[in-house]
Amino acid sequence: MENKRLKFLQSFIGKHFTESPSPYAHWLNGKVISVEEKAVEFQFEIRKDMTNPVGMLHGGVTSGMIDDCIGVNFMVLGLEKFYPTINLYIDYFNPAFEGQKVLVRTKVEKLGKTIINIKADVINENTSKLVAQASANLALSDVKIPE
Repeated sequence: MENKRLKFLQSFIGKHFTESPSPYAHWLNGKVISVEEKAVEFQFEIRKDMTNPVGMLHGGVTSGMIDDCIGVNFMVLGLEKFYPTINLYIDYFNPAFEGQKVLVRTKVEKLGKTIINIKADVINENTSKLVAQASANLALSDVKIPE
């Protein structure tokens, strides 16, 4: 069975994902770097409106980047039912600042019948340092994903 969502997202490699159904994703303005069925990578440029009062990437925005990429990673699995995020654990390690770019890499660790576990790393491209690491669980719902 052809995975249309995977092929669609792969058509954006090297470009900003302007066709996301999420208004928040449009605000984040992520660029698709790589897409596989069980792993995705997006690049985000840190703007002033993404920073905290001392000019660092805001932890909530970091969390949003991670959650958005986890959602994209889930969508390219080609499943019929929606799996909403039921928890998201994040450890923050190093800062990133306005004008810098971060890579968010997600990977499906376990694809179960009712729970999906996805891990994420956020890397500062300018310093090559780990900004944050996350783990999330998504749980099967009764909601069918529209084609």
